[in-house]
Amino acid sequence: MLKYLVYGNEPYLIDKFRKEIISTVATPEFNLMDTDEFTEEVQQFIDQYPIFEERKILIFRVNVLKECADLLEYVSNKSKANIYIFCKNVDKRSKLFKIFKSEEIKIYDKLSRERLEQSVMQYIKKAQCEITTEAYKRYLELTNYYSDDANLYDVHHSLERLCATKKITREVVEQIVTNNETENIYVLIQLILEKKYVEMFHQADLIVKNQSQNIIGILSLLLRSYRIAYKMKVGGCSLQELGITSRTLVPPLSGNMCHKAMNVIDEAVNGIKRGRYKPDMILKVTLAKLCHLEET
Repeated sequence: MLKYLVYGNEPYLIDKFRKEIISTVATPEFNLMDTDEFTEEVQQFIDQYPIFEERKILIFRVNVLKECADLLEYVSNKSKANIYIFCKNVDKRSKLFKIFKSEEIKIYDKLSRERLEQSVMQYIKKAQCEITTEAYKRYLELTNYYSDDANLYDVHHSLERLCATKKITREVVEQIVTNNETENIYVLIQLILEKKYVEMFHQADLIVKNQSQNIIGILSLLLRSYRIAYKMKVGGCSLQELGITSRTLVPPLSGNMCHKAMNVIDEAVNGIKRGRYKPDMILKVTLAKLCHLEET
């Protein structure tokens, strides 16, 4: 018996993998079961030998890993089926997670920026379309792939509509693509590190527009990232030891640089609280200061 744990934040890739598994079963009526409940029928399925094939497959879908505890306990000693557990939320500190070996875990997270660009451009090329540099940049802004609400399903849907027009311009993008543009702390930190001022201040404008009453909260999220980096550099802690998800962006800076960044943000937050600074103005000033920090 082989067991696999499948999870991640990109549903399109997870669904694609699931379909690939199903496609390998020649006689699904005998050797495939797709379920979200551990029932007597499931027990019978995994206890029986495959028919007409060398293997049978159980796909078990759960929201959290603990929901498959009974299944894993049942198959710990014997099973005649390969089991794929598709889980929406995983606690890496749990005992259940730790029973899976590294080779038994398949993670499908969002594409890197480079892979996303390759995917988009391949789609456009295959559709025999052209897109201007300005249009492509605006497309990425509007789709906002790295927000929590967007995924590859949204990307492909928007591309399908865009490619009905052979020449894709900025005007076409703004007419067709749904605006999913929101402030993004993850992207904001990347822009600070890369010193991309135009995009960084654009994110600041989105924050002011969408969360004008929560500038302190936004600055606090930035502060958290630098504080985590500081603890890792100075204290030698790992993300796991700090109880933090691997999706958290940790600035790859020295402890000294992180300390300086924390002081800059602390000064801005205290200034807002005491009425010395206007939140929208100090936000941009703070971002600029973070870009100009240097080692001493």
